[in-house]
Amino acid sequence: MTKYYLWFLFIDLPLSILKVIIALVGIFIVPIALPFAREEHLKHSLIKKQLYYAWEYKRLPKIFAWWDNADYGVQGNDVFRREAYNPFHERVGGFLSNWYWLAIRNPANGLYKTRLFSVVPKELDYMAWLGSQLVDNNKPGWQFVFGRKGRRLYTGLYYYKGSGEYRFGFKLLPTERTREREIGLTFIANPFKRHKK
Repeated sequence: MTKYYLWFLFIDLPLSILKVIIALVGIFIVPIALPFAREEHLKHSLIKKQLYYAWEYKRLPKIFAWWDNADYGVQGNDVFRREAYNPFHERVGGFLSNWYWLAIRNPANGLYKTRLFSVVPKELDYMAWLGSQLVDNNKPGWQFVFGRKGRRLYTGLYYYKGSGEYRFGFKLLPTERTREREIGLTFIANPFKRHKK
């Protein structure tokens, strides 16, 4: 167990902080990259048709891949045209809407496609946890989840109780061991979130 604790402290936690820094830099990088976004052919099964009127599958140039969104492109998914999700919904697909999607709503989303910042839970050789198996909204508790794929370790700590919500490291969920899509690193420190009793 000690190796997982050390890995969390010296590898996954610093990588989570680095991801936050990359996401913050994206606030300034995305506006520079957006004018160079180009329409591409839909190659994957997540999207098979136009999501909404005037939606196009556009991608940032590869040099800006960390801030791109391979699943939905720069214009966002279907729900992104709603006011609750997009303050620029009246001009969905416009510059500010696209910036908000890439830099604020899904910051540094492209990191999910890199080996350093993501993993597919189903591909893990091993996964276990300490604490509660399920920690989520209205299910307070804590969990330290850890796994291995080859020689690489993956760890994540989640604490959600009366003092707030805190999640660091990989968002490994013991209840979704067979998930086939990538999960990535996260860094959440929200002392204001409370669970309902």
